[in-house]
Amino acid sequence: MTQITDNLPNTGHIKDVLKGVVDRVTFHNPDNGWSILKILPFDRPGSRETVVVHQTKVFAGATMEFEGAWTVHPKFGRQFKAVHAREKKPATASALEKYLGSGLIKGVGPKTAKKIVAYFKDQTLDVFESDIERLVEVPGIAHKKLEMISTAWTEHRAIRDVMMFLQSHGISTLFSVRIFKEYGHNAIAWITQDPYRLAADFFGIGFLTADRVALSIGLETDSLPRITAGIRHVLSAAREFGHCYLTFPQINKQVNTLLNLDLSQQLETLLADMEAQRLLMRRDLPDDNGQPVACYYARSLYFDEAYVARRLLDPGPDRTFDQARIDRWVALYCQRFQMQLSAEQAAAVKGMVQQQFSVLTGGPGCGKTTATRVMVRLLEAMGQKVMPTAPTGRAAQRMSEVIGKPAKTIHRLLGWKAGGFKRNESSPLKTDFLVVDECSMLDINLTASLLKAVPRHSQVVFIGDYDQLPSVGAGNVLKDIIASQAVPCFRLTQVFRQARSSLIIKFAHQINQGRMPWIKSPFKYPSVWQDGTDCLFIDSDEATKEQIAFVSRVKRLYMPVDPETSNGSAVQETSTPRDARDNDHGDLYEFRVNESCSPWESEIAIPKKFTHVDLTRLAGTENRIEELMAVVEKVHPWSSLHYGLSALDAVKKLYLAWIPKYLGKETEIQILSPMTRGSLGTLSLNREIQNSYNPMGPNKAQLTVGQRVFRTGDRVIHRKNNYDLEVFNGDIGIIDRINTMDMTCTVRFLPDNRVVHYQQADIMELDLAYAVTIHKSQGSEFEVVIIPVLTQHFKMLFRNLIYTGITRARKLVVFVGTRRALGMAVGNQDISRRQTALQTLLAKEVKP
Repeated sequence: MTQITDNLPNTGHIKDVLKGVVDRVTFHNPDNGWSILKILPFDRPGSRETVVVHQTKVFAGATMEFEGAWTVHPKFGRQFKAVHAREKKPATASALEKYLGSGLIKGVGPKTAKKIVAYFKDQTLDVFESDIERLVEVPGIAHKKLEMISTAWTEHRAIRDVMMFLQSHGISTLFSVRIFKEYGHNAIAWITQDPYRLAADFFGIGFLTADRVALSIGLETDSLPRITAGIRHVLSAAREFGHCYLTFPQINKQVNTLLNLDLSQQLETLLADMEAQRLLMRRDLPDDNGQPVACYYARSLYFDEAYVARRLLDPGPDRTFDQARIDRWVALYCQRFQMQLSAEQAAAVKGMVQQQFSVLTGGPGCGKTTATRVMVRLLEAMGQKVMPTAPTGRAAQRMSEVIGKPAKTIHRLLGWKAGGFKRNESSPLKTDFLVVDECSMLDINLTASLLKAVPRHSQVVFIGDYDQLPSVGAGNVLKDIIASQAVPCFRLTQVFRQARSSLIIKFAHQINQGRMPWIKSPFKYPSVWQDGTDCLFIDSDEATKEQIAFVSRVKRLYMPVDPETSNGSAVQETSTPRDARDNDHGDLYEFRVNESCSPWESEIAIPKKFTHVDLTRLAGTENRIEELMAVVEKVHPWSSLHYGLSALDAVKKLYLAWIPKYLGKETEIQILSPMTRGSLGTLSLNREIQNSYNPMGPNKAQLTVGQRVFRTGDRVIHRKNNYDLEVFNGDIGIIDRINTMDMTCTVRFLPDNRVVHYQQADIMELDLAYAVTIHKSQGSEFEVVIIPVLTQHFKMLFRNLIYTGITRARKLVVFVGTRRALGMAVGNQDISRRQTALQTLLAKEVKP
């Protein structure tokens, strides 16, 4: 067993090589290739090791070389987890007999295998490879049996060749199995012809992986296929930032960086050629000065944007309405149910039912729900068939509850079959009026698909909060429609009296107006846990990397020295963790040592941001909370630090103890973080909460996928649209069951408790969901929301982000962090512009 110096991808484990003979196949799942093997290692005769690997087929007696890492399974003990597996020629006659007789070849059992090896001896494999007809020389093998053996051997060799080809170009066994199942025996030809198709066809294989395969195959770095693939990738990846198109300078910069080339002189010609071949699309759009600018699109985004514009501008069939009857019905309905609509609501209800397309917008507590419910009843009174829908399951369920009609998600409404939506222009929805809620979430692709399924005679109303975050996908549909003024927009601004009693709604409006809310702290006012207050602030802090580095250096300088044992260097450990002390900031600060002084009397050149620190006090601190209090310039009088809790500790206390205590153990709690990175980002928070709330146990099943660990009972989120499973990006559920043998799990999705069974390949699309980003929470509501807000999130501290986060909570929202960070967010309007053309197309400045 030879050790290799690099690391196993995505695990951080040291990579090893294990060579040996497969003694037994303990388990093999033909659907995903997941296999558990017993191996007899060459370097340790007499021992037997367990190997877990993805392999299309593997047989006892095979001589294998595995690359991977040793791990310890909590239930099954020591295992070798392989990421690459290569089949070698059987090393001994007995191994060859076992190999050929293991079921590998139809028609060859243990007895026939023994005869073949006895007859051909060390030439056996050569006969199979190049002269298989000679098998008839073996007694008992006739021509009919030879034909069966020959066919089976050819099939096995094809599979082996594909797997060896894929792994020789750096593709792991897991993806090799998936690729073979998708491409079959065409895999080598198709990948050789276009290696970049891997990124498009397989979730988890990005452009960089496909590019490594392309270069490994022998594609030149400046070859036209590579450059073309790079341009198409850059245009497609633009949607991750919400853009529908990129300009020439943007493409030039991003492609040159991606491919490490300078294409400035030839890029314009390349783009023109790709446009002529319809590999991309171009639209000339006016800039701020009215001058045309060439804008380049991925094909799907170009046509979807154009379709949405054309459809929204279509006036539809002529309609006549009896305005007096509508007015009279609304008045009688309000009288019957003892309700009063505001002037804005009444105008919206009466206006929306008369428009082909319309928009209803407004903030929380302004009565969008009431107006929608009255509108639906009016439409039904007019004999119209109304169909409500929303982008997410939670939004659809909430819509069902408030309107009193069953609502489906857009994806389920449209259906999915054979690579496309079942509902489209050829097979439209059967409705007279479509009500679409949470439209701030609509990206341009989903909007186009939805409108294609709406009959021309049908009406549509888009409902959403203009000030929420835009969609995760490309486009800015709701804002573009409103800004174009091409579609009638009904805006509700009056906050109703009953809504004003909610601090969540009150503070949300203050934040949206750029005003800093004053939020009570439970440390200052303990009664807030019981008096119905629905918005709290726990003042706290978390050490930054700079602070950790500064603490580390000061403590090293002040460490006591034993001159007889330490040759002048300190040896005492500090309370700062080693990995924190030895980070990239280790040399930020210059420590000038005066040779005439003892080490602890040395002089320090202190950065301005730390001149307030009492170094003697800092040197004497004994834990990370004391260290943090010593370096923070001003500790809030109500800070959790006074109680020995950092911001991370406070979040964990809220999740595990305080909220369950005061609101009940069954209360749904969702942590919403502005970012994925950092000590209070989703990655760190998910690990911390999982290990405390759902720790590993002797009888608890768990799966490891890369750096993610899933256990029975974990809260998880699906990360991409999977139409086969009918699970979509942002759906949240609970793992009900895990099968560690075949690497599958069952997830119960909330709020409808729909159960979905995940194969091993599908599990890659899951992530932990104790904490999710605020972006991922769009369209959802939770009973309780915890929002960490610290200056470590400064890149994402925007007003609309905090506004979206606070409005996700129904019963309670708790901010944890610093009021300074919240103030930064409230005062920081996100001025970044999504590059979309829908507003321009709707305004008819450019032809759709």
